Formats: sequence, C-alpha cells, structure tokens
Amino acid sequence: MKSTLLKGIFTFILLASFVSISPLYALNAVASLGKIKGIVEVSRDETKLTGRTGLILHDKDQVITGAGSKATIIFRDGSEIRLFQKTKFVIEKSVEQKSEHRGFINNFRLAVGSFWGKFTKRRQNTRIKTPTATIGIKGTTVAIAVDKVTLTEGLVSVGNLDHTIDLPSGKMISGITTEGDLKSKVTDIPNRIVIRPDHFKIKIPKSGEEEEIAFDFQIVNVKTGKNVGRSGDIYINSGLDKIVFPDDIRLNKRGYARVNVKVKPFKKSDYKNGQVEIFATLDDEQAMDIGAGQATLTYDIPKKLNRTIRINVNSGEVQR
Repeated sequence: MKSTLLKGIFTFILLASFVSISPLYALNAVASLGKIKGIVEVSRDETKLTGRTGLILHDKDQVITGAGSKATIIFRDGSEIRLFQKTKFVIEKSVEQKSEHRGFINNFRLAVGSFWGKFTKRRQNTRIKTPTATIGIKGTTVAIAVDKVTLTEGLVSVGNLDHTIDLPSGKMISGITTEGDLKSKVTDIPNRIVIRPDHFKIKIPKSGEEEEIAFDFQIVNVKTGKNVGRSGDIYINSGLDKIVFPDDIRLNKRGYARVNVKVKPFKKSDYKNGQVEIFATLDDEQAMDIGAGQATLTYDIPKKLNRTIRINVNSGEVQR
C-alpha cells in the first residue's frame, strides 16, 4: 500500500514537471536580436516583449520596429536581416534539415515595411511573403519592401498571382502588385556602395595587440562610375567579430565616409578559408535604389593550423 502510494505521488510529480517545462521545449529557438536602434517590440502569443540585443526569437514571433527604429535579426545559419523603421516581420517557421549537409528551410512574412538581408549560401532556403508577392531566396544579398525587391548579389524568384520571374543580380523591381506583369517593372539598380580598404590583406595581431585598417565608403552611379551625393548611415555585415567597425558610420553630403577599423587577435575557430567578406548597405528604407557594397579581405592561416583545419566547401564550417 505504501509502495503504491509513493509510486502514485512520484508519477504525479513527474507529470506535473513535464507539463510545466514542456512549453519551453516546444519553443523553437531560431534566431536572436542583434544591433538595435530606437523602439523595438517582439510580439509572442499574447505577450509583448521589449526588443534588446541577445533576445532569443522563436517560431511565430513578430518583430516590430517603431518610427525611426531599426533591428537586426541573426539566424542560426548565419543569415542576417536588418529591419528598417515601421516594419512588422514575422518568423512563421524555421526548420533545420536533418541531413548530411546542415541547412534550414525558412518561411517568413513581411507584413509591413522593409528590410535588407544577407542570406548564407548553401545553408538555407527561404521563402518570404509580402502583401503583394512571394520571394524565394537561396543565397543572396537583397533588400525587400512590400512592393519592391533590390538584388545586389545572387538570384531570387518573385511571384504574384499571375506569374513568377527570376530576378538576376544587379536588378530591381518596383511597384509590385498582387496581379499583373512583373517583367516590365524590372530595371537596373542605378547606384551602389563601393568599399575600398587601404589594403585587402590584413595582418592578424598577436594576443593582446591590435591592428588597424582604414576603409573608404562611397556611393557611385553604376553606369558612369561618378560619385553620388547622398548622405546616410551605413550598416555593416562582416560575419566576424574580430573585425570591429565603428558603431556609427555616416556618409557626408558627397556620399563619402572614411573610418578606421580594428582587427583583433583571432581564436582558432575564427580561421576559416583565409578570407572575410565585408558587406555595406545604406541603413535606410529610402535607399532601395542603392546596391550593397562588398569587399573581400584575405589573411594568412598559420602553418600549424593549416595542418589541422579542414573547411567544408558546402557549409564553410571548420572541421578538425
């Protein structure tokens, strides 16, 4: 009798514990918030959370930026989205594929507003719904608004109720509607950001030391190569925290900025394939006519690491 009673109490406690913790396990942590400016809110079920750097995001979360506010979302595959002001972005579903090559299938929704995104090649397959179209992304650098898509690099599909087109790099499509022709709305991106480091090969400093390199940023007209006089804030994506850009980079009235960037000592896990890609975009929803800039920095991999590090060519992951 005593044994039966104890077993019943134990079972009750176990079930109660499972019920209390199961909702936590049910939440699928898919991303986190990065750099934030202004007022950002995360809507989760009936709960409103104040957006902050490091906040974990789950399926069904809605990230909302207020007037003059911006927020970065960093996903598990390394993809990064920069939400501009007055935007509502919904993470509908993000699923990790259990296969030889790790990858993610993402379904997002842009209800209102706009964003810029750097999507990791070969590690994700993303579909983004807007009120006017569905955009398919495999690996690319792109800016998306409710009725616009600007593609700097890669290939995306853009479809409405009538048909779907492939948008190649260097092109933009404006005035997207739920029905009607899309091809006639495709044009060249007229302007782009040019990134010029003082030198493209960087020296990795020793422990406790730092190196420095200067970068020039300039908006130019794609056809003429001439400078475009438009000011604005620059947003940087480097994918490596050992390359430290200033928190605030602003182009002057001539569309130009020069900044000093710090290079900090690498850890073993920071050494990838001997290069770092730097991307720069204008941090503004009114800059859909300006393509993102890109520069590739190279560095030497120490010989002792060369003997032990292997790079997965499909995922870019370090293997030992």
